[in-house]
Amino acid sequence: MDNNSADKCPLCNSDNLCVIAAGRPADSCWCVQADISAIAVKALPESERGVRCICPTCGKSERSEN
Repeated sequence: MDNNSADKCPLCNSDNLCVIAAGRPADSCWCVQADISAIAVKALPESERGVRCICPTCGKSERSEN
C-alpha cells in the first residue's frame, strides 16, 4: 500500500474523499463546509501538513482537547 497517496488520510490511511486528488474543484469538497477537529490537525505529522487531506472520520473527531 502506498502510504504517500494523495487520496489516503495521513492519520488512518482510509480514503480521505479529497476532491482535489480526484481532479474535481476544491469548492465541492466535504471539508469546505466541515468544522475540522483541532485535535486531528495537531495530530498530523509536520511533513503531511498541506500535503494530504484527512478523512471525514478523523476530521470530525468528537474528542475534546480537555
